[in-house]
Amino acid sequence: MALPYWTPHNLLPPGRHPADLADVYERLVFDAPHQNDREILFSALNSYLGVARRIMPTGRAWIGGALTARTPHPPLGLDVVLLPDEWGALKRLDDTGRSALYGLLTLRGVIVGQPAMYLDQVQPVGGMLDGFLCRPGDEEIWEQVWASGGRGIPEVIW
Repeated sequence: MALPYWTPHNLLPPGRHPADLADVYERLVFDAPHQNDREILFSALNSYLGVARRIMPTGRAWIGGALTARTPHPPLGLDVVLLPDEWGALKRLDDTGRSALYGLLTLRGVIVGQPAMYLDQVQPVGGMLDGFLCRPGDEEIWEQVWASGGRGIPEVIW
């Protein structure tokens, strides 16, 4: 299902909009300024969601951030919140799966043992995106925050 056209305020219309990656590309990359910058962010999103699909058999991803607006400035990043359909599957991940899951999330206040250092924030895909995990029952809170200012939310479902 194609994403709706931009509003006069250069945002997607309010609400969640189911889309596949081709739809996301068409509206957020092809139909927006700064296509080269958007291409790089879209590639990061595509890779990110590919890993998410390996870890979560079924789920959704809400896409937000600068990529979801038509601005005169190049978008510098995007945000993704993952909404697994089966929370229990994440609880049953082995060490490799759990490591991959943490690799999808923005981590704050990270202490590294070797070499010893403290990092304020670690982001997936070289810092091009912020990744979050929505706990069951928190969907309404996430939606309120992400839809603030009348923003629409592209929703990729697998």
